[in-house]
Amino acid sequence: MSEPTPRLLCSVDGGVATLTLNRPDRLNAIDHGPGSLQRELVDTMSRLDEDPAVRAFVVTGAGRAFCSGGELGAAGALHSSEDWYWFLAREDEDNERIRRLRTPVLGAINGICFGAGLIMAAHFDFLVASDRARFGLIETRFGGTGVDILAYLVGPQWAKFLALSGELIDPHKAREIGLVVEVIAHEQFEERVADLGRRVASMPADAAVMNRRVVNGAMEQMGWSRQKEHALALNAVTNGRMREARAADGRRFSDLMAQGWEPFKAARDAPFATPWLRPPG
Repeated sequence: MSEPTPRLLCSVDGGVATLTLNRPDRLNAIDHGPGSLQRELVDTMSRLDEDPAVRAFVVTGAGRAFCSGGELGAAGALHSSEDWYWFLAREDEDNERIRRLRTPVLGAINGICFGAGLIMAAHFDFLVASDRARFGLIETRFGGTGVDILAYLVGPQWAKFLALSGELIDPHKAREIGLVVEVIAHEQFEERVADLGRRVASMPADAAVMNRRVVNGAMEQMGWSRQKEHALALNAVTNGRMREARAADGRRFSDLMAQGWEPFKAARDAPFATPWLRPPG
C-alpha cells in the first residue's frame, strides 16, 4: 500500500529551510486549527526555528498556486458568529506564531495567492512573486472578509479597492502597491528565490532577529494588534451572515454551493469576468 502524499514538503539546504504547500490538486487550499495544513506548516517552522543551522525560511507552493485560500468546505461546519470567531481566532494565532519566529520568513509566491493564503503570506517578512502570480481577496465576492491587515502593506485605498471591487491583481501591480518586493520570470523563479534565501541566511543571525523585531515593533506602535482584535469581531459577525450572501442574480451562494463547485464559481465570478484594471499602454 502506497504512502499518502504529504501535504507539506520540507527540505533544508545551506541554512535555508524550504517549506512547500503540497496540495496542487486543491490549489494548495489551507484549513485551520488542530490537524490542519496551516497548523502543520507553523508547527514545522516552530520546530526548525529552534535549530541554529536554519537561518532563513522560504514558503512556497506546488503546482500553479501558492494558495487559493481557505477550504470552502470548512465553512459548512460554522453556523454562528461565535463559531466563526473561534475559527478565525485559531487562524490568527497561527499567523502570529509565524510573525514571532526568530528566523526570517520569505514568501515565494509562485502562482495564485487568494484569501486566507494571502492573509497568511502578509505575516511573512517579505514576498517575491513569479510573473505567473495573481493576488486577491476572492472570498469577498461571496460575502466573506479578511482585509484587516492589508492596509499595513498597501495602504487603506488599495486595501479597500481589493476588498470592495472583487478585482484580482497581477504581480506587477502587486509590486507597484508594495505587496511584493520583486517580480521574477517564472523560468528563473526557483533559482532566484534560492539565491535570495542564501543571502538572507548569510546575514548575522542575531542582528537579523532584532531587525525583524524592530520593524514588527513599529507595526505594533501603528496599532497592528489592536486592529486585528477589532477586525476579528467584525469578521466573525460578517462571516456569520455569509450563508445569506447573494450573487448578483439574487441566488444565495450557500444554495449554489450545495449544487456543486461549478455553479457556485460561475455565479461568484460572473460580474468580474473582465478585469477592471488595464495594463499600461
